[in-house]
Amino acid sequence: MKKTLIVALVSIILLGACSSAPANKTQYYLLNSPTTTSAVNTDNKHNKNSPYFGITLLALPDYLRQPSLVLQLSSHQLHYSHFHMWAEPLQNSFTQALAQDLNNLDSHFHYIVTPEKSQVTAVVINITAFHPTHQSQALLSGTYWLQGKDMQNPEKEHNFTLTVALNENGYEHAVEQMRKVITSLAQQITHSLVVE
Repeated sequence: MKKTLIVALVSIILLGACSSAPANKTQYYLLNSPTTTSAVNTDNKHNKNSPYFGITLLALPDYLRQPSLVLQLSSHQLHYSHFHMWAEPLQNSFTQALAQDLNNLDSHFHYIVTPEKSQVTAVVINITAFHPTHQSQALLSGTYWLQGKDMQNPEKEHNFTLTVALNENGYEHAVEQMRKVITSLAQQITHSLVVE
């Protein structure tokens, strides 16, 4: 009887300890937060009356077309986080962030997000990678080109591989640095528009 009572008490204690372990809580992240100090309305008063220039993101790679944040663990291995997710589709937030940065950097045009087949001259972007890496970097790579209104052949293609260092641990810092690498792309695009 004593043995049964001890086993029952130990079982109750173990079950209680298991149930009191904190559950992982899902965290959601915005790539283009409206509360950051660098966020400015894309209807920038300096270029509101300027000619429109479209931003078209063809498509994200398949591995980014889902809500989990992705981390590159090694040269050929990716990790999908189950508890760190994008709050909105990455394709939408990426193009909105890029349009915002381009409007802040260049007052010659008013940049707007456009569909793939648009009647507006556009910067067409094809992303091949966008994630934090095992080398402590936020990586963004792909190609962009100018597409005329009449859907003529694209102008010169510009390949890019941009990185920003990850100086802290955690997904929140990684998302902040991913946002900065989009700003780097906007700077490269505005520079190439001036040159061309």
